[in-house]
Amino acid sequence: MSLILAVDIGGTNSRFAAFQVRPDGSLVMKEKVWIPSNSADSFDHLLELLQESDFPYSPQDFDVAVMALAGPIVGGVYCKPTNLKWAVDITKGASVYGFKKASLINDFVAQAYACRTPVVADCAVLQQGTVSPHGTIGVIGAGTGFGHCALVPVPSVGFVPVPSEAGHITFPFENSEELEFCAFVKERIGISYCYGDEIMTGRGLNILHLYLTGEDIAPREVAKSMASGGLTLEWYRKFTARCCRNYALSILATGGLYISGGIVAKNPFIVEHPDFMNEFRDSSSMKELLSRIPVFLNDNQDSGLYGAALLGALAM
Repeated sequence: MSLILAVDIGGTNSRFAAFQVRPDGSLVMKEKVWIPSNSADSFDHLLELLQESDFPYSPQDFDVAVMALAGPIVGGVYCKPTNLKWAVDITKGASVYGFKKASLINDFVAQAYACRTPVVADCAVLQQGTVSPHGTIGVIGAGTGFGHCALVPVPSVGFVPVPSEAGHITFPFENSEELEFCAFVKERIGISYCYGDEIMTGRGLNILHLYLTGEDIAPREVAKSMASGGLTLEWYRKFTARCCRNYALSILATGGLYISGGIVAKNPFIVEHPDFMNEFRDSSSMKELLSRIPVFLNDNQDSGLYGAALLGALAM
């Protein structure tokens, strides 16, 4: 059976997994290991840490390697991850690293392809809606970055991913109170405009909580405090729903919208409260359409690996 190396390199963790492809095309994860991304000072160093771990394989053992990274991909061989200090260049992957066949993809392309695998079978249903079998699938999620990807059905081809850097478009603040927060963010961190990568991520949790409460605490502590309610949760839940609504409308996600990313996966109360879906459907012109879009919470932290592995299987 063929062997695939699936890699998901994020700003916080780098995940590696070995998958076997069964004769019927199904994927079986054999081994996996997580390595803190900031423990490596280069991609080469990251691979050295992998070899020093309990992972029992070398790059030469795999028929194909697919590596998902949080950042724009150039030619399938280069990426400078948005939230890491180092780049990945596999232009000479065979001679330098020993890969027989390798490619880079955006991390949310992997998340999108995961929606075509059984890994999403246990997703929590936030809104049942009506799944269109020929509809576009959307994936959105916040962690160290704020990722987006659409999976568009194309007759006789299958599904084609449409990666995005929508985490860097102007953030949809709606009223004067929110615009005051925007001004606070711009001045504090020195950016020209507010965007999701600074508002919806762990960094955003820190600065939102600071603005609303005066407490300057780590994102992990902010999340703990949100479990008890409060203004930070109310604002973050509203922002999350609004971004989901905007993306679902932008791509017409009649195939379903999947919410992933570490923040909501670890703190599902953000989206499980009725206020989340009420805000998602809050549109004077498109409420009926939004009410029909299925919305799911994907809290499986291995989903990016399964998506990368599926792409590897399709490339063989």
